[in-house]
Order: sequence, then structure tokens, then C-alpha cells
Amino acid sequence: MRFALSAILPLLLLGTIWGATPIFVKTLGGMGWPPLMIALGASGFSTITLLAVCFARREIPALRRPYLIHYGVSGLTGLVLSNLFGFTSLQHIPAGFFSLLIPLSPMLTVVGAMLLRMEKVSWRRIGGSILGLLGIGIAMAPGAALPDPEALPWALLAACTPVWYAVANIAGVKLAPRGAAPLALAAGTCAAAALMMAVIAFLAGQIRAVDLAGLPITMTQGVLLALAYLIYFRSLSTQGGVVTSQVGYIVTITGLIWGFAIFGEVPGWLTIPAAALVFIGLAMVTLPGKKITQSGA
Repeated sequence: MRFALSAILPLLLLGTIWGATPIFVKTLGGMGWPPLMIALGASGFSTITLLAVCFARREIPALRRPYLIHYGVSGLTGLVLSNLFGFTSLQHIPAGFFSLLIPLSPMLTVVGAMLLRMEKVSWRRIGGSILGLLGIGIAMAPGAALPDPEALPWALLAACTPVWYAVANIAGVKLAPRGAAPLALAAGTCAAAALMMAVIAFLAGQIRAVDLAGLPITMTQGVLLALAYLIYFRSLSTQGGVVTSQVGYIVTITGLIWGFAIFGEVPGWLTIPAAALVFIGLAMVTLPGKKITQSGA
């Protein structure tokens, strides 16, 4: 498939931003920030940024019941639960390994859509999903992207992240109000997620005094997350879901590069066949005509 330069450049930037997520999480975690505080900071500053853009464009998020349901469900699954599992596990697993998990989201989304009869059953897509899961299994083996066998329970916890992304993808399609502006939906979703995250973090005892030197880091993460949302929804509207979904390749590649450049992570040789299986599986799932819109990383 040949992509125009106008499609490639935004996807490269989007994949680079999403691939850098573990950097912020592991850096703030190393400074003593609890996982839910990291997630709350990112979603909070992202909400402020997106709402500012919404007001500038006069696309104010609606507060009617269908919209509130969409904000709540999408925020809970696509941000709160996914970040809870992902940010917690990232304190114990390599950033490069985490990036290998992200392409499972579009695979699981399509499988879920087929089970719910939102998509026609396709054995090619089912086969692609199996190959992707096999690739993740290899990545967890000794000599691959997960060098420490004792980190396996954390790796399995991290694997819940793309599961929640997939749930958010399907729920977002089913619950999205007709004619709603994507930017307003993104802002409302982030706002709902930030509110829920604050409550959960408070109940879990994770709202506490932290190293304020991390504040510029979480602000940067929030602004970049908002930028990623803007790029993502613009790509959906101009390039379509099939092209946009290919960002999964870029997230994995940039995630491995970030892990090596920032944390000195050197994956084992099995990472190559593992990544190859993930890429082949992702291609088999997403390249055939896809009918639903992806959301989340």
C-alpha cells in the first residue's frame, strides 16, 4: 500500500509520541510518582489542552445524556483502566516490550467486532490475530524483549492494556452520538477520565506529595497526549481508519528505539521474529477493508 507523504508524516509523529509514553511513565515512576498520579497528571493536562482548543474552535463538548455515557465509558476503558494496568506494569517491564503489545489493540478490536457481528467473520483476520498473539508469546520468552522471567506476571498485567483499548474502540463506535465532533468527544472523554482517575487515585491512597521536579514532565506528557489526539482524529477524517491504524507499526518501532536510546534496553534476538509476527498479524487484520474506527494507542 502506497501512502502519500501527507499521510506518512502525521503517522510518524503520532507513533513517535505514543511510543514515547513509557519514557514519561518510567521517568516519573523513578522519581517516586505513583502510577495513578502519573495517569492523572497526563489526563488532566491533556484535558486542559483539548478544552482550550475546543473553545478556540467553538466545538464545546455537549453535556446531554448520550454524550455523557460516551465520555464515561470511553474514558473508563480507554484511559482509566488501560492506564491503570499499563502505568503500573511499566515500573517493572522494559519500555520496548510494552511497545510490542500496542498492535494487539486493533487485532482484538476486529475480533471483538466480529463476535458482536459488527464485522463479517474473516478467517484472514482471525489468523492474523493468532499470529500477533504468538508474537507476543515469543516476546515474553527468555532471550526476547522480556529478559527477566520474574517480570512475567507484570508482562501479563501489561497485556491487559490493549484489551481495554479494544473495548474502548468498540464501545466508542457503539455509543458515539451521531454527528458528534471528534475533537469535542476527545475532550469530553479526557475530562471524564481525569475525574474518574482522581477519585480512584484518592481511594487508592495514591494522591500524595510528590517530587515537584516531575511537574514539567507530566505537563509535557499531557500536552503531547492532546497533540496525539488532534493528529489522530484529523488522520481519521482525512485518511480513513485503514491508513490511521497502521500507526501500530510505528509505535512498536519507535517504542523499541526509545527504550534503547533512553534506558539502554537491548532486546534479545528473539525480539526480531516476535516483532515480525506482530507486524504480519497486524497487516492481516487491518489491511483488508476495515469498517470501524480505532481509538486509543
